[in-house]
Parts: sequence; structure tokens; C-alpha cells
Amino acid sequence: MAKASGLGDNFYIGGYDLSGDVASLDKISAPIATLEATAVKQVAEARLFGQRDGAMQFTTYFENTGSTSTPGFPASNAPVTNTNAWSVFVTITGGTLTNVLVNGVSAGTTAGTYVVPAGQTIAVTYSVAPTWAWSGVLTEHNALSTLPRTDVIAMYARGAAIGNAAACMQGVQLNYDFTRDAKGSLTAQVEVDADQFGMEWGKLLTAGLRVDTTATTGPFFDNGAAFNFGAQAYLELVALVGTNVDVQIQHATTSGGTYTSLIDFGSKTAIGGFRASVSNSTTVNEFLKVVTSGTFTYAQFAVVINVNPIAGVVF
Repeated sequence: MAKASGLGDNFYIGGYDLSGDVASLDKISAPIATLEATAVKQVAEARLFGQRDGAMQFTTYFENTGSTSTPGFPASNAPVTNTNAWSVFVTITGGTLTNVLVNGVSAGTTAGTYVVPAGQTIAVTYSVAPTWAWSGVLTEHNALSTLPRTDVIAMYARGAAIGNAAACMQGVQLNYDFTRDAKGSLTAQVEVDADQFGMEWGKLLTAGLRVDTTATTGPFFDNGAAFNFGAQAYLELVALVGTNVDVQIQHATTSGGTYTSLIDFGSKTAIGGFRASVSNSTTVNEFLKVVTSGTFTYAQFAVVINVNPIAGVVF
């Protein structure tokens, strides 16, 4: 093993990718309460373990996605520039296409959804004109300014490779507090405190954010061994263009064996963060895959699993 920095990390919350906006993760904690249990005959404190907890605090820059209009469809192979200050999803339907270029580089040859960053172009080569719709990729202010009154899912990914460590929790966003210093820097402090389950460290089953444009079976991950004590899993669905997507974790006893469903997050029709689990008596086989199904042209998401290595994990 080798020491590692925190470079190249990712952070998602409530179905939003804030990796490009968060400046620092100021606290990622998983404390356990202690209960006083000192008897009169003892000469030092005695304590018992109590409830688990969790918290995340982070500093973020301001970024906002405004309203996005759809421009008219251009002539074949004519570039159209995204003049917005944010990235957009461009969903192309119908027509007869031979190429789609984003900033002059071929990104596909069929109808579907393409991401066009701010200031870049999209061009479509076609013989029969399709139609398209543009929508903004939502950013930091859209995610945090609403101060939701329901729980959110927060996910910190230590790097962006399958198998990397990730801290996840279900919690409540407590604040959205901005500071504007004398030099003009505008940053916000945000804290999320765990609700019900505490903080859980698991492993990424996707290489950071994965993009599926149709039903897909991802690569397998070898968890090293099978465990008999259940698992919990987290999903951050940060983009969905289409009717629905169902994200499922499947497992098998061998890498090339028959995979069956382990944890199914169910059909999702909008972005968001989600937690699911199986009982602590469930056998989790060694090899794991993330599989998607549904009616969509673009789904972007990250999945983390926490396989319990010991018996008796209860929430």
C-alpha cells in the first residue's frame, strides 16, 4: 500500500455533481457516542459504545444555472455555439444522421443526448433533419440554495476508479452560509449531519460518474471474497434524459458466472440521491456489477456499496 493525496476526488450531493465547485471537504466524520458506565468501585471512567453518527462540512464556490432556451435547428454540419455560462444537454430525436460533432470532434452517429460545455459547439451531419431540445446542466446554487426539508444523500469519492474508497451518508443539510471577502472571493460553508444511519465507508462500483446511453451491464468488481452479513448501497443519479432508469447491483460467485440481483434501487424518473440495503443475513457474492435498464438516452450516476464484513450490523 502507498500513501495517497486527495487530488482527483469527487463529491456529489442530492443528485448533483459538485466536484467542480467544492473547494474543500472540511470534515468527514463518523463518530460513535459513548455512554457513561462508571461504577462507584472504579477509579477511572468506564464507557460503552452508543449510537453511530456522521457529518460532512464543505466549502464551495458559487455557480448557478439559469434558464436555457433551445436554438433553431441548423443546416447539416453547421456548428451552433452554446452561449450559456453553463454546460447543456442536447437531446436529438428523429431524422437521418451520420455524425454528431461536439467542438469539432465526433461524439456519435445517432440520435441521443450529448453534453456541450459552455462556449463549445455542436454540429449535426444529416440527410433528413432531426429535432433537438436543450436543457441546462444544474450546478452548485441549484443544488444547495433550496435548503431541502427532507434528507439528502452525500457521497465523497476518494478518486474515481472502481474499488476506490467512498464515504456516504443520508443526512440533513443545515445551512448555506456565504462569505465574500475583501478580495472578492465568494464561498459558502455547508454542513450535512447524518440522519438514521450514520456515516458509511464503502467502495465505488463505478469509475466516478458513469454515463449510460442505453441499458448497460458494467464491468465486474472483485471484492476479494464473499461475505454473509448483507450490504448497504448508495446511488447518486446526477443526470437523466428520458422516462426512467433502473440501477441495480448484481453479484455472482465467479467473474464469468451467472449474475443475479443483489440490490435494486428501483425505477427512477428524476435525479437524486438514494440509499438501499439488504438484510444483514444476506450472502453477498465476491463479484459485483452495476446494471441499468429503462427508457432513457442519457443517465449519469455513481454507485457505492458497503459490504458488511461482520455479523450483527443493525440500523
